[in-house]
Amino acid sequence: MIRGADLLLRSLAQSGVELCLANPGTSEMHLVAALDAAPSIRAVLTLHEAVASGAADGWGRVTGGRRVRSCTWGRGWPTRCRTCTTPGARRRRW
Repeated sequence: MIRGADLLLRSLAQSGVELCLANPGTSEMHLVAALDAAPSIRAVLTLHEAVASGAADGWGRVTGGRRVRSCTWGRGWPTRCRTCTTPGARRRRW
């Protein structure tokens, strides 16, 4: 039987995602287990959701590759949204 996490990772891999930066909580343990078994997507666990967001953004800027960030729902949510949902802002030089 195939799990939802496996389907998600298969879809991400077909979309060209190579990296998943994660700060998982208990609700994402199935995704973490599936990431461990997915050969085409490299998983990097971080200690804080802001680190995962910043690293995903930086990696994408430097390599131009697609990346995914998986974090728990919590206080850092606005920061995660701001760093990953503003594609036009990523092109600006500050």
